[in-house]
Amino acid sequence: MRFSEASDTESFDTKSSDTTSATSITRIRPAAVAGAFYPADSRMLQRMIDDQLDYARGLLTPDVLAHLPEGAPKAVIVPHAGYVYSGTTAALAYALLERGRGTIRRAVIVGPTHRVAVRGVAMSRATAFATPLGITPIDVAGEAAAFGFRPHAHHAHDNDIGDDAGPDSNGIDTADTTGVTDAADTTDAIDAADAIDTSANLIADALGGYDDFLRLPNDTYASDVAPDAPAPALLLNDPTHAREHAVEVQIPFLQTVLGNDVEIVPLNAGAATPSEVGDVLRALWGGPETVIVISSDLSHYHPHAYARALDDDTIARIAALDLPIHPNRACGAYPVNGLLDVCRNTLHAGEFDLRFLGCCTSGDDGRVALSDDLVDDSAATDESQSESDFRPASASRPAMPDPDEAVVGYASFAMWEHADDDLRGSAEESQDDAEDKSSLPPSRLEACHIPRRQETEKGSDKGPVLLGLARTAIRRYLGIDDNENDDDASESMDVAEITGAAESMDTVVDRLAAAHPWLRDPGASFVTLTEGGRLRGCIGTLEAYRPLGRDVAEHAIDAASRDPRFMPVIPAEYPLLNVEVSVLSKPEPMAAASRDELETELRPHIDGLILEDSRSNRRATFLPQVWDELPQPYDFVAHLLAKAGLPGDLDWTDGRIRCSRYTVTAYED
Repeated sequence: MRFSEASDTESFDTKSSDTTSATSITRIRPAAVAGAFYPADSRMLQRMIDDQLDYARGLLTPDVLAHLPEGAPKAVIVPHAGYVYSGTTAALAYALLERGRGTIRRAVIVGPTHRVAVRGVAMSRATAFATPLGITPIDVAGEAAAFGFRPHAHHAHDNDIGDDAGPDSNGIDTADTTGVTDAADTTDAIDAADAIDTSANLIADALGGYDDFLRLPNDTYASDVAPDAPAPALLLNDPTHAREHAVEVQIPFLQTVLGNDVEIVPLNAGAATPSEVGDVLRALWGGPETVIVISSDLSHYHPHAYARALDDDTIARIAALDLPIHPNRACGAYPVNGLLDVCRNTLHAGEFDLRFLGCCTSGDDGRVALSDDLVDDSAATDESQSESDFRPASASRPAMPDPDEAVVGYASFAMWEHADDDLRGSAEESQDDAEDKSSLPPSRLEACHIPRRQETEKGSDKGPVLLGLARTAIRRYLGIDDNENDDDASESMDVAEITGAAESMDTVVDRLAAAHPWLRDPGASFVTLTEGGRLRGCIGTLEAYRPLGRDVAEHAIDAASRDPRFMPVIPAEYPLLNVEVSVLSKPEPMAAASRDELETELRPHIDGLILEDSRSNRRATFLPQVWDELPQPYDFVAHLLAKAGLPGDLDWTDGRIRCSRYTVTAYED
């Protein structure tokens, strides 16, 4: 087996070929992995793709399709290894995407970085990508809009993007961007120079005033161009695209199923938070004309039996929208997490329907195992799942030729976006309507909510002390000098006045408690971090078991560094963080023996709720602040059940679900 093709870390050299130096041609990024990850000959490549699509169509029988939504998916997650290894798995998603031919005109392709690392999500300054099947133009206007770039009037000489340029009206010093083809070794993917010239000229004519956007220098971030850019983590970087295969291998499939007139937005996601990648996707989301393609393999080079176990767990987590997926489980974890962030943080729970399609490994010889939900006649289709048929996403795989063989894992997913009015009801819907519209499978219920500010205790001196303590703990964890953060003076002055920079955090808490003895009382707290209105971390304790001061300090650090849904906070983010400290009352058991009784007894905007399943011992809580997002008791309970890994429409009358409630005093920046 050639793992250089089976995995996402190709280790081969391509031969350079001469390319024209005409400015319009240098905007075309040549195929970098043709002849290695897929055939360089266009006829052989087309035949391979057609065969793999036929294989996938054979698996997607009418009985299987009956378990899937109608229409083209809005997004897919597909592997990016050599076609002989992962092509059949990718073809499952592309066979469904074929439904959008004639409607889908743009594909936003997001892959990871394997060769040149970046911080953020990198665009290319090319205007087209070449494959053996032809030239695919880039939606430069769409890229510029997401970047926050304002186009200028087009002039005849603007087509020469290699001209030296000075500062433009966006305030960025522009630079020569010739050499797009020089950034990568070219291949024989381009067979007809005259055809390329024609395509390039058409592309150049279409660019108009966006040439200035292409002149921006490498490593320019959207936030450099426009402070209010919709996706600040976007940047321009050609080197990371030069020989990257994760995006390139998707293009021949897209050319085949959507046609040669499809445009692309090629993106490489490096180190970035789920919300940062999610913001990029939201900025480029578009309507029915746009599809999102997430490029990712799964585990790498583990023994076959162990690899399957790892991949099965990762597949179940992706299907359940369980953030974050770690890069050691999926090489495209950053793009995958961005899509999951979009699914989880929509205002309309149930708007997105993510389905696991199938999987295989490089040791399965291209044999794909379909999702059990697609082949089990008893599995739920478009109806909400009940308690009895809820189960994690899985597939029944074929026998392994060699359980000890090192393999790479692959899986395909498809996500549908529902724009029906019945999924976009307002918060003022009646209780009956809410019940009808909130019965969604757990894997598609929104599980992440941003608590909003609750009424704080008037006249209390506790708020500034607790917030100052939380911020001091975060700063010390990040290695930030207290003297560098004058903006926090109003909250943390009391803390700073009685602590020393060299003291441990335990000593800080003890010294602060000497001035505020109530910090020594047992207390349970949650610390919530938000950034730009989005949740950035939230960790807490439901029951008091240590002094309140120590509890708040520990949870502040935990929220910044150990929330499994997010990457750890970095020092540059600190000025952007808002901090909320919630102090919980002692939980009180509720007498409710059924769901109806529970929803009747709940006090919206007052009660925090703890649910515990007596059968599985699964447990979850929502702070009272979540009522701001879910004002209807049915929705509040449904989403909390989903957070616990239970069906959102679960009903009970036997006391199976143990319920407790508590109140919160919240202090916010």
